[in-house]
Amino acid sequence: MFGTTWIDGPVAIAIGVLFVAFFLLPSLIAFNRGAEHRWLILVINLAFGASVIGWLIALYLATRPPKHSPAPQTV
Repeated sequence: MFGTTWIDGPVAIAIGVLFVAFFLLPSLIAFNRGAEHRWLILVINLAFGASVIGWLIALYLATRPPKHSPAPQTV
C-alpha cells in the first residue's frame, strides 16, 4: 500500500537527531561552556525554544561572556 521513500529508516532518524541537536543548541553551548545560569537556559530553551524569540534569547544567554568578580586587592 505504501511505497518506500528516501525518508524511511536511517535517514528519518538522522534528520530527527539533527533537528533535536539544533533545537537544543543553546543548552548544549551553555553546558559546554559552564555558563552560570545553564539550568535556566535549558528551561527557557525547552519552554520557549519553539518560538524564534525564545530560541534566540536562550542562545544569547548561552553565548554571553561570563561575569568575572574583581581580583582581590593585595596590600
